[in-house]
Amino acid sequence: MATVQTGKRRILIVDDEPAVLALLRRILSTEDAEILAVRSGARALEIARQTRLDLVMLDVRLPDVSGLEVLKRVRRIDGMLPVIMVTAYGSAETVRASMRLGAFDYLTKPFDNQEVRRIAREALTSRARRLVPSETYRGAV
Repeated sequence: MATVQTGKRRILIVDDEPAVLALLRRILSTEDAEILAVRSGARALEIARQTRLDLVMLDVRLPDVSGLEVLKRVRRIDGMLPVIMVTAYGSAETVRASMRLGAFDYLTKPFDNQEVRRIAREALTSRARRLVPSETYRGAV
């Protein structure tokens, strides 16, 4: 069943820790967006298939599916959707793998609230720019 689309932007937060979900929800509450929060990769993928999203904040370590696998699948669903990876266990290899798979950026816990807001705004702006039809295209074939 598809979700009814509204004009409001949507941010999906995916983390298995309720405290992190609550923190990110609070940090991002200043953005004019509907914030969805889930604790599993499977649920995140279900939402990504059913709902137009504008940003995903995705934990690298999830209980059911790795965050990198979720990133890969989300990019197949919507190749223009910005995904910001978050983790408490950042390694250079994980950062490289995330970026190779198309992550917009990478944040490590504990978060700097201002940095989270700044990067989220950059990602949302990037998404909005990509969704604006090209002004050079006139529809002629």
